[in-house]
Amino acid sequence: MKLLHNRFVFQIFFYIQFILFSSGCKIIDWGKKNFKQAHRYETNLTVKMDPFFRSTIVYQQLSTIANFDALFLTDKAQMLFVDYYKSRHLVSDEKESIMRQRLLNENKYYISFYVVGSQAENLYVSSHALFTGEYHKQQALLGEKEAEWQVYMKVNGKKFPPASIRSVEMPIEYQHFFGSRYSQFKSVYLVKFDAVDEHDKPILSDCCSDVALFFTSPRYQAELHWKDIAYLQ
Repeated sequence: MKLLHNRFVFQIFFYIQFILFSSGCKIIDWGKKNFKQAHRYETNLTVKMDPFFRSTIVYQQLSTIANFDALFLTDKAQMLFVDYYKSRHLVSDEKESIMRQRLLNENKYYISFYVVGSQAENLYVSSHALFTGEYHKQQALLGEKEAEWQVYMKVNGKKFPPASIRSVEMPIEYQHFFGSRYSQFKSVYLVKFDAVDEHDKPILSDCCSDVALFFTSPRYQAELHWKDIAYLQ
């Protein structure tokens, strides 16, 4: 009886294999006809943008305290954004020229970074908390007086405070540049620093500089470094 059962199973398996292999082309054709695949837009702009990214994770033993991903918006990075924007939108030569000039002019006044990050929730013990006796509180990551983290820039050994930190909606092109570094569960900020110091001298020039962002909390510090990077074109 067992032998007959095994033979029956083998025959069924054989017939299934025969049907699949003998009509393989038909099945593939049917799949292509009924499940038309999207044409993937190939671009190497994301690779060109990689040198302007830096990432770090802050650990306490094996626990993640916070993570930060930053994109340094140099002249070249801004121009890569325009290249990508132009490839996706019908942009006239005049509008493209205006976009490029506006971004280049903005870089003369501000040194800017897109910062994407997240942090662990703070845990507080409370007799009023339901069930657990404790509750979670999520402070703002950056940009507010009571934010968990503060940020400053360091250029060639000198520290500079931010001119502004704004929570923003990141343009879809920059979301593509960030790739897996970006998610809806992370906070997005546009962090700007004055491009000139207290003596009205440019902090960065067309020559290469060592630039760093420092993120500090009451207990931890994280650093992102860009070595020998050209800010202006």
